[in-house]
Amino acid sequence: MPRPRRQARHRDGDPETSEQHEREVPVSRGAASTTGSARVFITGLGVISPAGAGVEPFWNDLCAGRSRFEELPPLYAGMKPGILGGRVPQEARETALARVDAVTRERPRAASLFAEFAALEALRDAGLTPGDAALRSAVVCVGSSDGQAEALEDVVAGRGDATGTGGFASYSIAQGVARTVGASGPAYLLQSTCASANVALSCALEMLRAGIADTAVVGGCDPYSEKNIIGFNTLQAIGPKPCKPFTKGRRFVTPSEGSGMFVLQTERALRPDATPYAEVLATAISNDASHPTAPDREGVAACHRRSLEEAGLKADDIDVIFAHGTGSRANDTIEGGIFAERYPRAAVTAIKSTIGHLMGAAGAAGVVAACLALRHRQVPPTAVDPDDVELDINLVTGEPLSVPDLRHVQNNAFGFGGNNAISIFRSAS
Repeated sequence: MPRPRRQARHRDGDPETSEQHEREVPVSRGAASTTGSARVFITGLGVISPAGAGVEPFWNDLCAGRSRFEELPPLYAGMKPGILGGRVPQEARETALARVDAVTRERPRAASLFAEFAALEALRDAGLTPGDAALRSAVVCVGSSDGQAEALEDVVAGRGDATGTGGFASYSIAQGVARTVGASGPAYLLQSTCASANVALSCALEMLRAGIADTAVVGGCDPYSEKNIIGFNTLQAIGPKPCKPFTKGRRFVTPSEGSGMFVLQTERALRPDATPYAEVLATAISNDASHPTAPDREGVAACHRRSLEEAGLKADDIDVIFAHGTGSRANDTIEGGIFAERYPRAAVTAIKSTIGHLMGAAGAAGVVAACLALRHRQVPPTAVDPDDVELDINLVTGEPLSVPDLRHVQNNAFGFGGNNAISIFRSAS
């Protein structure tokens, strides 16, 4: 069973009552948004992950706390066997290839394949099709940590030459998504390590609020990367035990791959029958640049403060947090300590215990999960033993936690080099 949540604390003397908040939430279908202050909503979701192709298997695995990790092959002499990772199943790859090929008649590399498939799924979920009028000037923002690293790895390993790699430029991922969805507006590829997808969300949110476009296709992707695996192994950050966030026995990160994409639309772009998943209130990004790999507590805490300030909320307003929760000693100690100190009433969950760490796509997986939590009014559990939880936080374990009055959800994504990015969403219903 999940650990019990603390009850919400009333904020004495706070002039912003819950009644006032309720008046702000309903989605307006009337006048056009004011440039610079447009309300922005998520209207479609797409994902491909170790759970399979599509939102349904992703959500089912999260709610069941069911991981599908497998042993990764040693990549060099002396590399220990048995290291666990998450791979997109072959069946899911074939599904993605068929879906993308039906639109583009191309066979893109893994990073592009994942992003393009997830983008097409998000369009379909939003009631759009490639080339729709709403998409012609749409913004495309994709976050990735490793980008097209597969191309370089193939050359280094002698599996291909420079003319047959499909290109090294990570920007080609954003180009591919734009081409696939039929968008001719600004297209960006953002690389901010494991915070990349939330940084992409921030970029798109600013452009929609500035009136550059009314629709954006946003998310993150990362493929299995040999370079990445070797690097993490050198840091002794991966191993034979799965990711166990916030537990006493946590030790390893579990590297994974996939993509999460979503459709953002201003309120004036919403179809009359649209039912948005969530309103995007804020995405705060920062870089404390204090250490190449270790997180900085004050830098992470400052990003939390900034995200709340931009959303116009207090910590007590946050009902659920999708933690970065990598399962590493340093990250979980800092992140969990902030939760215990500043978010004592929020339910916390860490989905990397189920799907692994999707690197630059981790924040996008969190966005998709946050939207589904708001839609279903429940929080998927962290796949750990509740008796092993170390910190005094409301970590959801065992069964999904039902939250009928779920209103505000926070999604954390942090990365090497001091990259911090936190997004906050509000129920749109």
